Amino acid sequence: MINSIKLLIALLIATAFLGGCSASNAPEFNTWKSHQQLYQASNKLKIGDIIVTSKDWTSPLSWFGHSAIIVNKYKVGEYPQFCTGYYETDVILWLSKKKKFTVLRYKAFNKKFTTAFLKNISKTKHKQYKIVEKTDNSAFYCSQYIWYLYWKTAKDLGYDLDIDADGGYFVTPYDLLNSKYFDRVLFTL
Repeated sequence: MINSIKLLIALLIATAFLGGCSASNAPEFNTWKSHQQLYQASNKLKIGDIIVTSKDWTSPLSWFGHSAIIVNKYKVGEYPQFCTGYYETDVILWLSKKKKFTVLRYKAFNKKFTTAFLKNISKTKHKQYKIVEKTDNSAFYCSQYIWYLYWKTAKDLGYDLDIDADGGYFVTPYDLLNSKYFDRVLFTL
């Protein structure tokens, strides 16, 4: 277990130094919301909305932020960490544990996309957490899972979609945050 953690840390550091992900070069997002604000607006969330949390420098696994996806009105789906595969939890409970976040919404999310998207969620939620190349569906990590859902859904509907802002080998939460395909959802409270 300790060797696996050391390997993960080395991989994350090497990836950042080699420019394989944009988390190291992405400017810190300046419109983070607190978890109390999302709690008040949680009933406005829609299937497919992506929640990206801010970076947390206290833990190597959080240096790149975290991302999860709204899978129904009340649930967040995610691949949170090693030794934990896909996990769904109540959106209010999940948000109450987060410090700062933002919400992204795909600009072209319509009924047809929703139907295909939900089918892909059911096909992909029985995998293990592992750092893999973004098109590899044998395992997932948080942002790669979300990237894969959008990529596969678009492919199923007959078009190409790469929501990774820098198009790299790996996809980070900040690659999603900086993607031109999403609107930042601002809630009026």
